[in-house]
Amino acid sequence: MHQRHHWADKFRSFLRHMYVERQIYIRSHGHVQFISLPPLTQTVFAAIAFVFLSWIAFASVNVVFKEQIIAAKDRRYVKMQGAYEERMAQLQSAYDELNGQLVITEERFLATTRQLEEKHKQLATLMSQRQSAGSQLDTMRRRYAATLGGQEGTPGDGNTVLMRVDGASEGPDVVHTTARPARMTELEPFVIEGSEGLDFAGLAGNTEDDNALVSLIDTRLAQLDDAQQSLINNVEEVTDRRVRELKSIISMTKAVEPEQMLKRTAGKNGDAQGGPFIDLADTDALAGGSGETGFAKQLFRVSSNLKKMADLEESIARMPLASPLVSYRHTSSYGPRRDPFNGRMAFHSGEDMAAGYGSKIYAPSAGTVTFAGWKGGYGRIIEIDHGNGFRTRYGHLSKIEVKTGQEIAFRETIGRVGSSGRSSGAHLHYEVWFDGIVRNPSKFIEAGHYVFAKQG
Repeated sequence: MHQRHHWADKFRSFLRHMYVERQIYIRSHGHVQFISLPPLTQTVFAAIAFVFLSWIAFASVNVVFKEQIIAAKDRRYVKMQGAYEERMAQLQSAYDELNGQLVITEERFLATTRQLEEKHKQLATLMSQRQSAGSQLDTMRRRYAATLGGQEGTPGDGNTVLMRVDGASEGPDVVHTTARPARMTELEPFVIEGSEGLDFAGLAGNTEDDNALVSLIDTRLAQLDDAQQSLINNVEEVTDRRVRELKSIISMTKAVEPEQMLKRTAGKNGDAQGGPFIDLADTDALAGGSGETGFAKQLFRVSSNLKKMADLEESIARMPLASPLVSYRHTSSYGPRRDPFNGRMAFHSGEDMAAGYGSKIYAPSAGTVTFAGWKGGYGRIIEIDHGNGFRTRYGHLSKIEVKTGQEIAFRETIGRVGSSGRSSGAHLHYEVWFDGIVRNPSKFIEAGHYVFAKQG
């Protein structure tokens, strides 16, 4: 408190020293007047003067430097605006680039999916063609199995010795056993690893990398394309192997070459054909303009092989390959033999199969009865025309159960084993003819083991 008074006293002393009382004299018309200015008044006037002069100085400086200040502000504003516009241009460019990539990716994705869908349709048609190609023999196998009456093994002498087949037209050698070779394996549905539960929408919202989704879609499409290619490769491999097997089966009969049988079968089935001509050299047309020339050529090749396989199976279905008896034993083979009645050498035109009197005789293939009655040494005999140049004869029957002109289905009962005619006991004399020439029936029955015998 004392110090505050001290400073106040010093301030008042300073004012009294600086602003002593002054008088202003004014002389007018011989009279002299004066105005007294106390220290407080002088202090107020000094403060007013200071404020006025300061305002004048500020105004003068502002007027002098106004244009420079405005120019500096303008430059700063232009610089900020330029930086903002540059940033906006960069963002717009990035957006346009990303949008362009998305458009390109979408177009590529749609084009790829269209190709995959088209391939899927073609593969579905191919699989349907493959399924129908083997349906006829499958039906015959089931019917053949039904006539076995639950018996195990293969009709005949039960020979299980492996014998190499001579004269196979192409492909690996076929080995003869009492069980036919494995059939074409069914193609298992393919599953792409890691494709289950793939949620593109969720991935699009969570990925940190803009290219991650595009890369994932490309990977998914590549997996689908690989799976389709693997499927058609599998179909081609299985079909090629099956064609070789069927050709080997036909060659086993030693009666006709596979290509000759194909011409006969294709000639009967080739009357109703059509479609546009697509030159194999015109790969763009063959691929539908999609650039998938390799796949289209492979598809065409597999389809052609499936057609060949179907023709081969139909040819085999028309051949008398099944044994006419369920259970029998060989008593006399085809070819030269000593006659059982006079002991002289003679040619035996068929195969004698001993069986119980009255045993059922089954048609080895569908056909038409051309003769049913008595014929010399054959006794009661049946002749069946199976088409494609094949005929069969069944002699020494005890009973005939069909009539001339009757259509016979595969494995239909046609008669009973007997000993009529020139016969020394109950047996079936079985003959196979092709193009008017008698053939060895055992070759046909051996080939039939590959088609009809029960798998082990």
